[in-house]
Amino acid sequence: MDLRRISPALTREQKLSVVSVADVKAQARVIGDEENSLIESYIVAAYDYLSGPEGWLGRCCLLDEQWEFYAGMPDRLGFELPMRPFKEDQTIAFDYFRSNDYTAVDPKFYFISTVDSFPRIARTRALAWPYYGIPYSRAYRIQFTAGFGGPDDIPEPIKLAMKMLAAFWYGQRESVGADGRAVGEEVKYGLKALCGRYRVALDHS
Repeated sequence: MDLRRISPALTREQKLSVVSVADVKAQARVIGDEENSLIESYIVAAYDYLSGPEGWLGRCCLLDEQWEFYAGMPDRLGFELPMRPFKEDQTIAFDYFRSNDYTAVDPKFYFISTVDSFPRIARTRALAWPYYGIPYSRAYRIQFTAGFGGPDDIPEPIKLAMKMLAAFWYGQRESVGADGRAVGEEVKYGLKALCGRYRVALDHS
C-alpha cells in the first residue's frame, strides 16, 4: 500500500496523554512509584498495539494524524481511504498527476461517502475522473486526517483496553519483555469485549 504519515510521529508524551500512569496503577493495583517509567513504556506499547496501519483495531488512528495516499485507477466505487476514522466535515487534498506534477481535482468531480467503515471518495454522477484510463500506480494523490481527535475524544472502551493491556504486560513482564507484545487468550477476549465494535478486519468484516 502506497501510504505514508505526513504529520510528525506522535511523541511518547502524546501517547501517554490518552491513559495516565495513575489509571494503569489502579488497574494493576500498584501503590508505589518506583516503576512508573516501566508502566509508561507499557502504556506506549498498548497505544501502538491498538493504533496505526498495523494496529489491532485495523488501520485505525486514535489521536489525529495526517496521511498521504497514492492510488492508480479507482474501482467502480471510487477510492477507499486506507485509514480511519474520518470526520464528515473534513476537507481533503485530492490531486491527479498532470504534466509531471500534481494538480487539484475539481471538487465538482467527487464527494466523500462515510457510509462504510473506511470512507470513500466517490465520483459525481455523469462526470468522469480526470486522468482516467492512463495506467499509472500514482495517478492520484490524496491527503487526509484520520483519528478520533484529541485524548478526550477517544472512546472510553478503547481507553479501558489500553489500561488492560498495559496492566497485563506489567504483571507478566517476564514473559512479554519490555516492549510488551505478547497477548494471552484472556486478554484477546477482553479486547474483543471492550472494543471489538471499533475493530475492522482488512476484509471489512
